[in-house]
Amino acid sequence: MIHIEKPFITEEGDRAYLRAKVSISDDTARSYVAAITPQKQNTVFLTDEDYPPASWKKKGELWFDVPIKYGRYLCSERSNAFVVGLFWYAMVSGSDIEFEVPMSKLLYDGIIHELMPELEKKGFAPIALKGPVTSEHVWCEGAVVSGMSGGVDSFYTLKSYSSDAVPKEMRITHLSHYTCSFLFKPDDMDRRLEAVFKDEDDTTGIIVKRIKTIAEQKGYPLIVTNSNLDRDYYRGGYIYMAMYRFFACTLALEHLYSLYISSSSGHESGMIEASLFAPTQNYEELLCHSLRTETFVYMSSDNERRTEKLRSIADDAVFKKHATVCFDTGWKGENCGVCYGCLKTIIPLDLLGKLDGFTESFNLDEYRRNREDLFRFLVEFSKRPEMGSARTMVSQLLDLANKEKSVAGDLFINTYEALNHI
Repeated sequence: MIHIEKPFITEEGDRAYLRAKVSISDDTARSYVAAITPQKQNTVFLTDEDYPPASWKKKGELWFDVPIKYGRYLCSERSNAFVVGLFWYAMVSGSDIEFEVPMSKLLYDGIIHELMPELEKKGFAPIALKGPVTSEHVWCEGAVVSGMSGGVDSFYTLKSYSSDAVPKEMRITHLSHYTCSFLFKPDDMDRRLEAVFKDEDDTTGIIVKRIKTIAEQKGYPLIVTNSNLDRDYYRGGYIYMAMYRFFACTLALEHLYSLYISSSSGHESGMIEASLFAPTQNYEELLCHSLRTETFVYMSSDNERRTEKLRSIADDAVFKKHATVCFDTGWKGENCGVCYGCLKTIIPLDLLGKLDGFTESFNLDEYRRNREDLFRFLVEFSKRPEMGSARTMVSQLLDLANKEKSVAGDLFINTYEALNHI
């Protein structure tokens, strides 16, 4: 059983916190670790040291924090943020969630009657949500928010939903950034936890500074929300529960936001692969529909191809200078240019003939020296069974190469054909 007590709000320094005491039994924690252990070959979970965390012995506490000027918008009248934040944990451990303060009836119905039936099809047993439920609306300022990561999807969403041509109720008013998920790497499994967390905190600080610059140059207020969801509960598995975490952070500010526009990563419309051990982008539309409340709605921004998104934003001066796409977990302010995150940005820009404008974001000389090897790496990477997104990316690049007829495009086609013996 996972038990969530009454949420409450505190202030510390320049941050306001939404908190709730959370009780998770050792049996539930052991079930969680047993469930994720087989997944460690595909992603990193740091649960071998100090798990459950020592703080659980004194009753753990889940929290979300925001700049203090936004503290008045934290919603302690609902358990929504805490239920959504711990839902993945509960499902993989087979534990019911019990809560003392009401959750939204619409959210309850969405989880019970829409989300869990799809997960059952993949063999995951349903759980019970035990506590009061209400259809009563909470007060809300009606702000429209979208996440800003500095990546392609978030820049494209901002461009798509910021013009006067967009209906006012769908026009972005705020940008958000959530620091509730760390991108652990395999080497971290052999290091002490505090050293790992310190490195991740340092990297997060650099990224947040960069995101703040983007928001300022675009003219939008940025709300950075922190949480201990990863540090004290999940300890990894970002790709499997990313949207659950982000939605939980958004629901913490339910008095401010009425619409969250989720920056789609380019999934096919209607695609559903609802599995706890599949990337949340694979069932993004299902999550957007099922994790809503009477006053708050999630909306997937688009199903546009990544290559076409890049065509649309490639001339954006802020994007060219501050693109943040690297998957290197040791990121210190410069895109490495060789990881999958970098390659699925830099290669289509190359094929589009737009790469020269990105000298401040990438080491273009290094990329051009190793271009054929990097093309080969991406094609071979896409052949890994679990890398469906990379196969989609390669397919888009082949289409783009055939359309643009550039030198880089011809090289990509030739590299692909040579590796596939065509």
